[in-house]
Amino acid sequence: MTGKNLLALAFRIVGLAFAVIAAVVAAFSLAFVLRSDHAVGVVVDYSSVQNQITVMPRSDQTGVLYYPVIAYTISGGDERVFTGPSGRPRPQFQVGQEVSVLVSRSDAGDARLNTLLGVWGTPIILGGLAAIFLILSLAAPIGFGGMRR
Repeated sequence: MTGKNLLALAFRIVGLAFAVIAAVVAAFSLAFVLRSDHAVGVVVDYSSVQNQITVMPRSDQTGVLYYPVIAYTISGGDERVFTGPSGRPRPQFQVGQEVSVLVSRSDAGDARLNTLLGVWGTPIILGGLAAIFLILSLAAPIGFGGMRR
């Protein structure tokens, strides 16, 4: 087996592993969606995390990610709060803005923003990685540009 074929096999294995993990995570996300109720949440604040890596070369600025803090009320009248799992360089919502939330029927503390990335972000990213590795596995036997013996 040549080096290119071994590389292609390695890319296929990694790509298939990502695909399997993406499918499992997608199944859990689907189960969550099917076993949850819609609720109205309100953005009450933002949690910010400052990155120690500079954003631009020769820049003294550091990157800040903003995570929305969302309050929602469950059917019993209790208010719950959660922080969105994905941060952005700029706040995505206004403080006080109403947002759609999915709340698990079995665990009122398990809630997610009802957005594409809030519900399906992890399977999309893992599926994209799977696709990249599988495409690379097809290109590896042909050779990548600039690879000479």
